[in-house]
Amino acid sequence: MRVNIRFFQILAIVTLSAVFSTAIAQDPLGYEQGLEELQSGNVAQALDLWYDQYHAEGQESVDSRIGFEFIRIVTDRRMSSYYQPATEMYYRALVHGEGNESRVALRQEIDRLEPIVGDGIYRQWVEWWNQRNDALGPDIRGYWVQKDPTPAQEVNERLIEHWERIAYARQHFRKNRSTAYGTDDRALIYISYGEPDRKSNGILTLQSENIKPWLQRQINPGLDSASESRRNAETAGGQREQVEILQEAIYEFHRYPEYEIWIYDQLTPMQSNSIIYMFGTDVQNDAFGLRTSINDFIPERAYSIERNRDEDSVEFTRAGLTPALMLQLLYYEQLLKVDSFFENRLNALRDRVLEQGLQAFRNMDKDFEAETNELVNQRKLQVPQEQSSYEDIIPRIPIQVYQYRYLDSEQNPMILTFIESSAQEAFLIDFLRNNGRGNDRDDIPNGVNLLDEFSNYELKHTLQSYDRRWAQTNLLEANPPLIFYRSSPETATGTYFRLPHQHRSQMAASVQLNNYDPESRTLEESPFPESVRGWNKLQYRQPRPLISHPDSLEVADLVLGYPDSLGGTEPFEFHVANDQIIPFGETLLLHFEVYHLKRMSNGFTQFELAYRILPVDDAGNVLQDQTEFILTLNFTNEEIHVVEDLEIETADLTPGLYQLVVQIADIESDQSKERSIRFEVME
Repeated sequence: MRVNIRFFQILAIVTLSAVFSTAIAQDPLGYEQGLEELQSGNVAQALDLWYDQYHAEGQESVDSRIGFEFIRIVTDRRMSSYYQPATEMYYRALVHGEGNESRVALRQEIDRLEPIVGDGIYRQWVEWWNQRNDALGPDIRGYWVQKDPTPAQEVNERLIEHWERIAYARQHFRKNRSTAYGTDDRALIYISYGEPDRKSNGILTLQSENIKPWLQRQINPGLDSASESRRNAETAGGQREQVEILQEAIYEFHRYPEYEIWIYDQLTPMQSNSIIYMFGTDVQNDAFGLRTSINDFIPERAYSIERNRDEDSVEFTRAGLTPALMLQLLYYEQLLKVDSFFENRLNALRDRVLEQGLQAFRNMDKDFEAETNELVNQRKLQVPQEQSSYEDIIPRIPIQVYQYRYLDSEQNPMILTFIESSAQEAFLIDFLRNNGRGNDRDDIPNGVNLLDEFSNYELKHTLQSYDRRWAQTNLLEANPPLIFYRSSPETATGTYFRLPHQHRSQMAASVQLNNYDPESRTLEESPFPESVRGWNKLQYRQPRPLISHPDSLEVADLVLGYPDSLGGTEPFEFHVANDQIIPFGETLLLHFEVYHLKRMSNGFTQFELAYRILPVDDAGNVLQDQTEFILTLNFTNEEIHVVEDLEIETADLTPGLYQLVVQIADIESDQSKERSIRFEVME
């Protein structure tokens, strides 16, 4: 059975799966059979067999080895048409693996994930694995769900990129097999961050014809031949002997270490210094691996102040001028052009030697080593545990999410979610790239919906929810308009979604701009679908649901806005200020909902609403003693569930930040609730 790669996802494969499902479901050797096909060069047959094994009718548990091997094969060969089933089968391998082989495979996967998750998460997963905790698989799946840049797509591009990096590392970093990937330590950094911005490699050497004059300059930086001849012969002789001893020690402890230096300049937007990773040979066993700094290339004995203690010779270590100190100077000097970090360290060490002279304090070498290691580690604290190389090649679309809790007509907890995005810039980048020279934004009609004007484009908002095991429970989609305004700042495009709200669910909101024109140019080869021209997503957790008990007074989250002559923001009749910005001079509109009011003896309900508007200072502190507005209103209604839009005159409010505090008290039950929200009056 063979399925053409290009049409892997079509219905035919489902049919083929059904034909062989019974036999495969009972076949415990499916993993080995797939390996045999691979060894025979039948890659597509192996993948099809494994796919069928995972999709046999009625089969819940799986062999985890198949899911991990499947994604390894397709990413190693860049078989992009298989990326969707690879993602899905990887997730199933994490959660539904059964048997000892699956357990071992999951443990191996935990080790492969250690470099990108960090020590804390790694230790937690290992502990759960030892305890056979059922939370382990879903938690790993949750890690990848949260990393997925396009959660509405079935392919997890970040997961695919991770495995592509593993494939590259296995092919190129083969000095030894010291890692969980069967590679040397360079894979640990490559899999976390991808290709460095700069590289340098070589062997740290000694040039014999220059070493003696070099040592003389380090011991006496200001000494030249003329001044030396004028020195006292006894002093000069002592210095020459010291140079000879140091030279002998340097050759003894120098190991001609191999080095490779990786430099990342832009792992984060706020990065101020380059991040440096150094690899090289261990001076003890010649093993190639990750090193903290060049000090790791110097044998420990070169730091010892007890070496060369001889009553008949000059004991240079009493002055702090150890072989390690001289090797530090030599090595930094050879690397000073690699990055300014090495030049700065060389200058710092030279200054200390010059300041101390022959009376250099003991342990200068050790102190400098510790200081250098601390500087390196401080820089690394600036960067995340891992970073994608692909995510920034496609424009990020600004996106915001706003949530409002309420109860529906049946008093069930609900949540209203607004997604707002600004995709105009992403559209212009792609449009101008694909429409030849001579076109610019002035060629685009002003005030039009770009998606109507250029039908090959699509803007999509999606909202997804997940259960506690990170299985998707809801997927909602909308296609908002994208209005182009040439002379005004880009305005946000919004959509809203309603969802039941029983738990503090994990959520993913995403925006994607697609161009489905087959002749258009993509930005760069990546795991992203070719149509994607802009994207972004927010991963967040919902707040606690409102209380739905009929005996408990409850109030929905406050919704602020101002009048809108164009009809308002659905589902409201006014312009909703999700960003809490109210134009200066506009009337503030407050939407509120009250639930579970207690009826009085006359059958009506009555509650009191008191609101205060308090200024907020630049530090974010609410000035409780400087109330700008305060008012108390009484409401009498026939219903126990009240929905109102209240106008609040704010014409006298000067531009600035304010806190609106609303307190609602049920007159009959004597229960009260308070809600507050901040807003800014802006000119």
